[in-house]
Amino acid sequence: MRGRGAGPGPARAPGPAPARAWRAAWARLRRARLGDLGRNALSYSVATSLFMGSTLVVVSGEEVFDYLGLSGGGGGSGGCATSLGGYTGGADADSIPENFLEYARDAGERFDVPWEVVAGLSWRETNHGRIPDTAAYGGLGRLPTGIVYGTANPAGAAGPLQFGIKHPETGATGGPLGDASNTWGGEADQPAGERTAAPGANGQWFGIDGNDDGRVNVWDPADAVHSAAGFLRHWMDQGRSLEWAVGRYHGSGVGGAYQVAVSAKAAQYRSGDFTVAPPNGVKGDCADPAVNGTAVDKAIEYARDQVGKPYIWGGNGPAGYDCSGLLWRAYEAAGLPAEHLATRWTTRTLFAMDAAQEITLDQARPGDLILSGRGGDGMPSHVSMVTGRQGGRLTVVEAYSSDVPRADQIHEHEFDAGRWPQSEIRKVIRVSHLFPADAGSGTATQPT
Repeated sequence: MRGRGAGPGPARAPGPAPARAWRAAWARLRRARLGDLGRNALSYSVATSLFMGSTLVVVSGEEVFDYLGLSGGGGGSGGCATSLGGYTGGADADSIPENFLEYARDAGERFDVPWEVVAGLSWRETNHGRIPDTAAYGGLGRLPTGIVYGTANPAGAAGPLQFGIKHPETGATGGPLGDASNTWGGEADQPAGERTAAPGANGQWFGIDGNDDGRVNVWDPADAVHSAAGFLRHWMDQGRSLEWAVGRYHGSGVGGAYQVAVSAKAAQYRSGDFTVAPPNGVKGDCADPAVNGTAVDKAIEYARDQVGKPYIWGGNGPAGYDCSGLLWRAYEAAGLPAEHLATRWTTRTLFAMDAAQEITLDQARPGDLILSGRGGDGMPSHVSMVTGRQGGRLTVVEAYSSDVPRADQIHEHEFDAGRWPQSEIRKVIRVSHLFPADAGSGTATQPT
C-alpha cells in the first residue's frame, strides 16, 4: 500500500556546509577509490541530448562496436556487486527497489545532497535499473540499453545511472547515436586501488566504489548511485545550484524537461508518495572479494561473459554455444573435476547424470541447472543455469535459441519470461557439491 510509511527515514541533523561536507565525505574514502564517474549521456530511449555538452555524432553501422563489442565482459564484477538485467515486466514508476532506496539514502547523507534527488536521477535514467536489456533504436534495430554487465547503449553510456564509458579494448567512446564520453573515468570496471584521479577532474571522472567491495563498477547500482550523488555535490561546490547540477547531468540545463521531471519525482519521494519494491538485481558473494567469489560464481561469470555471442546448435565455444555446450564450458572453466566433464554435456547426459543431485525448483540456487522441454526421444530438449532471484523470481543464463534476435540468444534474464519462454520442466539438478572442498562451493552466491 502506498503511504507515508514508505517514505523517507528519520530526519537527520543539519550537516556541515556543503564544501566541508564534500571534503569530509571524500576524506572517509581511501585515496585509491577516488576516481571518475560521471554523468548520464542519455536515457535508453532518448538519443537527442548528451550530457556535458558532448557533441552528437552519428556514425556508420560498422562502428556499432559489435555491439558495442562490450558484451564479452571480462574481469567480472567481483566482490559484493549487484548484477542487473533480465527485467521483462512493467515496473511501477512510483516504486523504488529496496536496495536502490538504501543506496540513495546512504549516498545523500554521504555527500550532503537530498537523497530524493539522487533517487530521482536513478528513476529518470533507468527506472532504478528496471528498463529492458535491449530497446529499439529506429533503423539500428534492437541494441543494448547498457543495463547488463559489459554492455553500453548506443551513445556509449552504461549502468543504472547511464554514465559514459570507454570501450574496454579500443578505448573509444560513444556509439551510433552520439558520444557520451568517458564521464565514468578510467575503466568501466576496475580495482578501486587503480583509481587515483580526483573526483570531478576535468569536469568528469566521477566513478567511485560506493559499497567498499574493492571495485569501481559502472554496472553495480551501489557504485553508480553514490557516484551520481558525488556528481551533484561536485557542481554544487562550484557554486552551482542543485537544479543546475541536475540539468548538467543530462546536458539540457535548468528548466529543461529532464530537470523538471527529476525535481518533480524528488518532490514525490519527499512526500512519501511511493512504495518499496523488492531489491532489483542479483547480488554477488561478499565473503571474499579478493578471490572473486566461489567456484559456482566462476561458472556463472564464464557464462555471463558469453552474453551477446550467437546460439550455435552443437556449439561449445568460443564463437558460439548451444544450451548444454555453454554450461559444460562454464563448469569446466570453474574447475569442476574432469571426471564429470569427460563426456561433452548434453541435455540427455545431464538428465541421466548419476552424480548430480536432484532438487525442486523452489530449492534452486545459483549454479543449479534446469532441464526442460521434451525432444522426440522423450529426453529434455533444453537446459539453463540459475544465477539468482530478482523480485522473487528466478533468473537464469542460457544459450536459448537461434530463433530470437542475436542479442537475446545467449543472455541472462528472468526465467520463463519475455522472449525466453520455457516448456515443461523435467528436472532440476545440482552439481556444485562435486567441486573439491577447497573450491569454496559451499559458500556459493545465494538467491536474494
